[in-house]
Amino acid sequence: MAEIRSFNATLQAGSFTRAAELLGVSQPAITAQIRKLESRFDDPLLERFSRGVRATDLGNQLHQITRQYHDLDMAIEVLSNPTLSPDNITLKIANASSIIFMPLIAEFSRRYPLATLKIRSVTTSECQSLVLNREADIGLFPLTHESSQLSQLAFSSHKLVALLRPDHVLASRRCISLKELSAHTLIFYKPESRTQQLLEEMLVRHQLKITSNVIVDSRLDMSEAVFNGLGLGFALEQDLRPDPRLIKLPISEAIDEVIEHVVWMKNRRTLPGIREFIMFALEQRSVMLSKEKICNFQKVNRSQNETN
Repeated sequence: MAEIRSFNATLQAGSFTRAAELLGVSQPAITAQIRKLESRFDDPLLERFSRGVRATDLGNQLHQITRQYHDLDMAIEVLSNPTLSPDNITLKIANASSIIFMPLIAEFSRRYPLATLKIRSVTTSECQSLVLNREADIGLFPLTHESSQLSQLAFSSHKLVALLRPDHVLASRRCISLKELSAHTLIFYKPESRTQQLLEEMLVRHQLKITSNVIVDSRLDMSEAVFNGLGLGFALEQDLRPDPRLIKLPISEAIDEVIEHVVWMKNRRTLPGIREFIMFALEQRSVMLSKEKICNFQKVNRSQNETN
């Protein structure tokens, strides 16, 4: 275990010196543990460079097998100390929907001010990969395919909409079809974007073939491209803040809700930090549902009063 711990810390830190700092031991101690571990194999586990190390193919295979050992250490600590607080832990978060989830992260930080939060904003597919590889403790993204290794909490939902300038000829419409959109210049996201994948799935389902000469990387780029007249764009409705320069127009074929999830590895749910974040997300989701019910009830009452 000591050899594996030193090996994994070295890969995480990128050098023997930083691994020693991470584990609170001397650099010679780390080097000795790595040498002992490598003596068990016919081939080296690490490639050495002047500025650090990286895993060989064999080292990567070993890391895939042993990266869960850190979880084992933490699980044993939790078992022996069930009141262990997340205050001094580091929680790694992979986030694909900042506007939706940043308020949740901020509230969690206010409740646990001593916890360190490392937030990476990446695509949906990257979020899932980071969680599965234990490079992220929590994923915040629309989980589209069930996984035996992952658990999820449905947190929010929204639909695909078209983005237009207020002075566009279609801006006065209440809804528009994909076929009508295809008659205009369109802006697409990069292929790995979940929003673009959703659009492509809709096009295939309705047997439409639409292409674009303008491809953007981010939601900010999409907003600016539409505003500057490069064409009509697409977004999930909660992924963009209200902007007087743009209009969000419902698409008639976009009937499916995209569900934004809080995602975690099933076998890591009891670890400090992960456990608290899951419970906090559940609490916040319950509050949101209560507010939605009150709002819907008030709408129904207003509608009935107007009818009467």
